[in-house]
Amino acid sequence: MAEFENFDVLFASDRSFAYGEQTITQILKSRRAAHNELLIDKLLKTLGVARPQDLYPPRSNQSLRNLHSQIIESASPDHHKQSLLYYILKDTQDHHTTSSDFARAAFLPQKYRVFIDGIWLLDRGDFENALGYLTEPVLIPTFPEDILYLLCTHPNQQDDKLPLAYYYTVSPAVTSPRVTEAFFEKLAMNSVTEALSWSRQYDEPRHRKLFEHLINIVLSGPEGENRARRSVELIHLPFSKEEEAWFEAYLTDGEGKNLHGAKEAYRVRTVATGKCNAIAGRADAYGDKSDHLMEWSRLGSSYEQGSMTSAR
Repeated sequence: MAEFENFDVLFASDRSFAYGEQTITQILKSRRAAHNELLIDKLLKTLGVARPQDLYPPRSNQSLRNLHSQIIESASPDHHKQSLLYYILKDTQDHHTTSSDFARAAFLPQKYRVFIDGIWLLDRGDFENALGYLTEPVLIPTFPEDILYLLCTHPNQQDDKLPLAYYYTVSPAVTSPRVTEAFFEKLAMNSVTEALSWSRQYDEPRHRKLFEHLINIVLSGPEGENRARRSVELIHLPFSKEEEAWFEAYLTDGEGKNLHGAKEAYRVRTVATGKCNAIAGRADAYGDKSDHLMEWSRLGSSYEQGSMTSAR
């Protein structure tokens, strides 16, 4: 039996050790903030540990022994088991041999140590430092969509640049609809142009959904200079023929019709693309019975000055 398989050897300095109440409370709080699943929970599941939330954090010495036993008895490779124990020792290293000493004694490969260091920090809400580990070139991305989703949606993660930094460094394949939408929102808040380009990688139904979501994000943003700037950026983008049709349909007949500035956005886009005659044909879409086309020639400049309501 290897030393790490023996609980009393691993915790030789205090064989009756149990997690403190403060540590347990903090872990449970972190789990709630992470949509009720920590990355350690996902790792335990990959080892075949059933109901990891019932085992971690362990509430007593016996619970800690049970968790250790479940890890050791799994059919996973030793390095995977050791990685989980390394994580647990990071929780308890104020009381025992440090996790670093364990990793050296067990010859735990660097890439496993780096990954565990990263997800341990991420589970505790230290996002910026976590990315310092999770974007290391030595790593093969593990749970990249889950990590990206956390960076986009965690209530304590307020830096909109971190999801973009992780995405462009790791280049994960984004396939989950919830991750796609969450990341797209961060991307759109950073650059409307970049968000449009990114949406084009998907098939037509998802592309159209993201395109309409982009319009919604821009026109629903907080009132002020940023919304005006982003609106101008949107209406001057080079749309494909399909996107042009989606833009018109969404703002005149679709769910975007009642968005703030929907009428102005459609009309400025129409003027900008030299289709002024189309405005008169769509006047009834907004309940306008008479449109004076000459007025709309001045709309673009007022829109670009952030005065979207001046033409109402």
